[in-house]
Amino acid sequence: MERAVTPHEAAVVKWLLDHAAMCDVTAYRQGPVDDLRVIAGCDCGCFSLKFAPPQAGARMLADALAAYPDGQLTNLILWGRDGEVTWLEVDDVDPRVPHRFPEMPDLRTWEERGQTQP
Repeated sequence: MERAVTPHEAAVVKWLLDHAAMCDVTAYRQGPVDDLRVIAGCDCGCFSLKFAPPQAGARMLADALAAYPDGQLTNLILWGRDGEVTWLEVDDVDPRVPHRFPEMPDLRTWEERGQTQP
């Protein structure tokens, strides 16, 4: 399944680094996000993207959500290690709804939703 990250997927990663960072992500902005390679998806059918094999020591870089026009919510968590983005977790709040990758207008910080991070 290895493939290049799409421009839309890269834009979501960039948005997370720019708007929802939970730590200093300077090192993660230095590598071109557009050059990420998707090496795997998730077995559950969600739209999570793995950019590197699972490694111990990965940490949460950013945490936000997608609020869709139909009222559904999706958690978005960006993970990384040693200056490398390793995983974009796309976790539907209600797993019974159709899985989808968020569009840029759907992205929200927790503060924009008037909520605190879970």
